[in-house]
Amino acid sequence: MSIPTQSPATPAAALQFRDSAGCVRWLATLPVTNPQLSQHMLSEQVVALSAVQLAPLERLKILEAMRERVIYAQTELAKRYGGKPLPLDQGDADTWRDVVNLWWILGQNYRQCLDASRNVDPAVAPHAALLTLRCLRATACEMFEHFLIYREPEAAAWRTFHELFRYAEEQGLSRVRVQDVFAKRDPDATCTDAYVQGLLVHLANPHALSARQMTFLWRWLEKWAALVNLSSQPLPKGQIPALAVDFAGEAVPALASAITHSASTRHLELEQLSKTLLHTMAQLKQGQPPAQLGLGEEARQPSCEHLILLLYLQWCRAGTLRKEERSATPDPVDVSFGIADVHKLLGWVDKAANTQELNARDKWELDNLGFSMRLSNTARQAAIKKSESWQILDQSASGFMYMLRDPGGVLRMTHNQLLGVRRTDSPRLGTVQWIRINSHNETTCGVRLFPGTPQPVKVRPVTPNDIKGQEYEAAFMTPAVAMPAVAATLILPAGWFQSGRLLELQGNDKRTAKLVRLIERGADYDRCAIE
Repeated sequence: MSIPTQSPATPAAALQFRDSAGCVRWLATLPVTNPQLSQHMLSEQVVALSAVQLAPLERLKILEAMRERVIYAQTELAKRYGGKPLPLDQGDADTWRDVVNLWWILGQNYRQCLDASRNVDPAVAPHAALLTLRCLRATACEMFEHFLIYREPEAAAWRTFHELFRYAEEQGLSRVRVQDVFAKRDPDATCTDAYVQGLLVHLANPHALSARQMTFLWRWLEKWAALVNLSSQPLPKGQIPALAVDFAGEAVPALASAITHSASTRHLELEQLSKTLLHTMAQLKQGQPPAQLGLGEEARQPSCEHLILLLYLQWCRAGTLRKEERSATPDPVDVSFGIADVHKLLGWVDKAANTQELNARDKWELDNLGFSMRLSNTARQAAIKKSESWQILDQSASGFMYMLRDPGGVLRMTHNQLLGVRRTDSPRLGTVQWIRINSHNETTCGVRLFPGTPQPVKVRPVTPNDIKGQEYEAAFMTPAVAMPAVAATLILPAGWFQSGRLLELQGNDKRTAKLVRLIERGADYDRCAIE
């Protein structure tokens, strides 16, 4: 799913208008309630527009007339694949390509106008700052769509992004606040704002953010980007780690210490942004509603404050810019997702279902050890169909695992999903923290491991009524851990937690557990402290 070199929209589509007035009339015919059809019609016309000869100023007027409708249609379609489990199904993957293609061809049209302004076309030259801004924004949107499905943007997109900003600086346009003369609105932004917005999205570690978090990030950066300045000189040492970017090639922004300073290096001045983030968090702690702080009507606490803290750590404390290390000898493991499949992978044996096929050794092992080696192996073999072979590339002492997916993997995964790892030494449970797909379609992910060795169990609620008719559900129990102090926990299906709820557990023996506290809620599980 790389960035296309041309739009796949039907090239034979005829342009339905020849000037901006005709474009406005055509836009009125778009089906507002059908974003997919609207986006398809817009794509066809933008492709057709790129192929016809028009006066550069008229092309610009047409693009500006179409821009809001394009943004609306693209935003609506992005909701169809943003946050979906990966790999995307074919329909969502096609929708994603359509959205990326439209951003790309829209940018191509604006670049045609920008080329004309470079050649000093007297009609369009006064709009050079607007054109450069629009080109930067289209490229930034194209890259953002990649982040929404946890793919790294193509190197060509970064190269284009950097080249556009370098042009803005060379022409003295980078700090010009653009007047949106065609829509007759207030000043929009500067080219520096658009460039910084793209840099900060990457520096926010979007591979670890949910689709909802990324949507808020994009909106907030439209105003926060103006708080960041770019310096051509290294910044004095301070509490904020120095971040920089080299726009001479296709490199991504990184710690300044990892970049050789040159004339094309720009250093991010983050002091004002840091103060704003800290002030915003303080106001949220005091009970100020997010909407009153300009964070959006849909923003809710405490998730809003949590996201701002994450962004502060990433931008102003360089949270996870350390490159993941790869082990010289990767450790092969079997991996499954979701409670039911992990339950089988880690060797759950349903005693009731196997009573007719127990031999004497099976019975002895079940009675004395709590499991049967033969039946455990049978259950594991049955789970292989819903597991994949991965490689552990690195594992930290703090319980973080860096893993590489098998190239042929097809199991779908998402953020904060339960993940089980079966290896030679011990089984482990964890949750997916981040997902990254590079330009070679290589998928890596970071897994935060839960403390303790998981024991597969089955659970059902204890109610005042007879519970014989209720079905047991797959779950896991982990023992209390002394260092660091972690209570005994149950990992249950999502939505099961109720404070004080009693559950009957079926494992090596039968017992009752009381749910005391919700430790965390994942995409498909509740992790609860128990008594």
